Amino acid sequence: MNDATINPITLMIADDHQLFADGLHSILSEQGDFKVIGKAANGKEILHLLNHSLSDILIIDLNMPVLDGEIASEKISRLFPSVKIIVLSMYYTTNLAIRLKEMGVKAFIKKDTDAQSLFKIIKDVAQGNTYFQKLKPEIQEVNSFDDDDNFQKKHNLTYRELEILQLISETYSSSQIADKLCISIYTVDTHRKNMIQKLNVNGKTGLIKFAIENKR
Repeated sequence: MNDATINPITLMIADDHQLFADGLHSILSEQGDFKVIGKAANGKEILHLLNHSLSDILIIDLNMPVLDGEIASEKISRLFPSVKIIVLSMYYTTNLAIRLKEMGVKAFIKKDTDAQSLFKIIKDVAQGNTYFQKLKPEIQEVNSFDDDDNFQKKHNLTYRELEILQLISETYSSSQIADKLCISIYTVDTHRKNMIQKLNVNGKTGLIKFAIENKR
């Protein structure tokens, strides 16, 4: 029996999508090196949990209701500096990574990271290392919106809307987006309607055209 099994890395998970959170909880719990000691659906809930018990590492989604992952991470870094934060998101830009790193986040990774890579990142972070994915120039140019976040601010979009807009630009259907983000089709369509209003485009066709024309 190794030391990691005797003293496993304690984890908390904060994600508002129960299917994803349950799946993450399951695969982490199967590893002898990890012990999940808490799970929350938003930033407010995770702050409440941390007030009662501290984990070694917190894995937190960027997009959550009540209190989102970015604001929650800033508060947790300040109030509970011993807790190492790993942020997960479908939306990833270099400037967002820099902002999270400056507030004390230890790792920022995309939600489609494979399980074995995630396990390694968790162990590295527990040992005091950091991990921030570097986007290749060609990937940034083809697959991401404005990297300095001006795009988001200009159009008053949430990170969830940016995630969905990104997938729309890659010709994902509502059902495919729902499957990828572990949300309902109704939620996807609600975000589509909100973006159509914010961007002042002509229906779903106009939104698709806007997404394709503005991806970089």
